Amino acid sequence: MTNFNTVPSIDEYLRERLMSVEGAIPHLPGIEMFGNSIPAGAVGGDLFEYINFQQRYDIDARIQRAQRLSKEFLEPLASGALVRNSVDDQVQWLKGTPGYSPEMETDYRFARSSEQVRVAEDLRELYTTAGVLVVDAQGHGIISAKIASTVHDTFHALMLSELDRYGKTTPELFENINLRLAQSVTARNALGISEKENAREIATMLYGEVRPGGHFRFVNFGHPPPLVFSAEYRKFVELDKDRMVQFLALGMQIPEDHPDRQKYFSL
Repeated sequence: MTNFNTVPSIDEYLRERLMSVEGAIPHLPGIEMFGNSIPAGAVGGDLFEYINFQQRYDIDARIQRAQRLSKEFLEPLASGALVRNSVDDQVQWLKGTPGYSPEMETDYRFARSSEQVRVAEDLRELYTTAGVLVVDAQGHGIISAKIASTVHDTFHALMLSELDRYGKTTPELFENINLRLAQSVTARNALGISEKENAREIATMLYGEVRPGGHFRFVNFGHPPPLVFSAEYRKFVELDKDRMVQFLALGMQIPEDHPDRQKYFSL
């Protein structure tokens, strides 16, 4: 007798992929968290996800690596030894440039070492940080779910790089996600789409990080602003718009100073 494994349809796969997992809810002192996503159809373009830093990443190991590198970056490379890291590689290049002096190596090694010291400090903040990712792609079909899935995968791939380099999330992560969702000039020309046509799929995104004490910082691409309930006034209060920056939906606008701006269609 042959057993056949049930292979999920693309609809089922994307729907399960975009649903939040209860076990991933972060637990922070003094903060209660709950969230859910209810698809409007068999498959939708909505994504709600917790970013539980302690569960998803080995913070201890990352801190230890940053501390090790902070010391290693200060140590000159022995004559004839193989390059150990990116600092050694850069120093080797520096030694071949006109005007090189030993002080240049010392200063560079100290600067890169201090970066790792800061990375270790910022990584410790993740013990008491919880992230929330909300994505809403236009429509409720497979294409919308694929867009939301693309944002999800891009976000987590870039997060690994962010934690390695900075030990925290920075605006660079979201600038790169925005570029990933932008429409390239090459694709537009190949499809015969004019700049006046509204043929692109739209996705909004809100990502925020909450810490004990109620501090909440977030970035918003075309999504409605968060509703904030004030414990003091016992009601929902409006956020000060002067303290908020609202961006267009993902991929709609590329910064003027971005080196690849001319390669994408931007409003």
